[in-house]
Amino acid sequence: MFVEQRLIAKEQGVSIKGCGVDISHFAPRPNGELREKTIFTFIGRLLYDKGIVEFVEAAKAIKAKHKNVEFWVIGELDAQNPSMVNNEDLLHWIETNIIDYHGFIRDVRPFIHKSDCIVLPSYREAIPRTITEAMSMAKPVITTDTAGCRESVEVGKNGYLAKVKDAISLSDKINEFLRLSHDDHVKMGQYGRQKAEREFDDRKIADDIYKIISPYL
Repeated sequence: MFVEQRLIAKEQGVSIKGCGVDISHFAPRPNGELREKTIFTFIGRLLYDKGIVEFVEAAKAIKAKHKNVEFWVIGELDAQNPSMVNNEDLLHWIETNIIDYHGFIRDVRPFIHKSDCIVLPSYREAIPRTITEAMSMAKPVITTDTAGCRESVEVGKNGYLAKVKDAISLSDKINEFLRLSHDDHVKMGQYGRQKAEREFDDRKIADDIYKIISPYL
């Protein structure tokens, strides 16, 4: 857009992959254990434009056909944001056992570790930190085919991309994940970790930024 609007020449523009993730802090833990249930986890502020409704609708559809699945939600209500979900919706989702709500968690690493797949059906993002943290911990991811989110996923290698604002598409991607073997899940997580190390390491990104600005310091 900057080039099209003639704000910069093409050679003046550089793309940086977000702020990166601390790959030492968000390190994989022993990740080969088999569990009785497959756990899909949403981590983020409880905003409609984070795709929480699509996550819940997909959970409802999947749980109607699969018994051994759980859908966890971690995050807080943001009263200052007009896109915040209302309390009635959240209580209904909890009371009808569509989701397991864990509230606000300061250190999400234990929950990422216990999850099989991290899901963020956001309408718009920069590079989503939730997704890169999950990748860094060797977890497969499902997010949306929108700017920022799509940059974090190589489809079929470390996760899947669903259509934006589309609970049916999200359900399809979750079902696709469920059809994979446990070994496939592990391999997908391992590839995500490698991608995080290669592209999203915050030390690498800080170094890239320094190289860009250092001539002007």
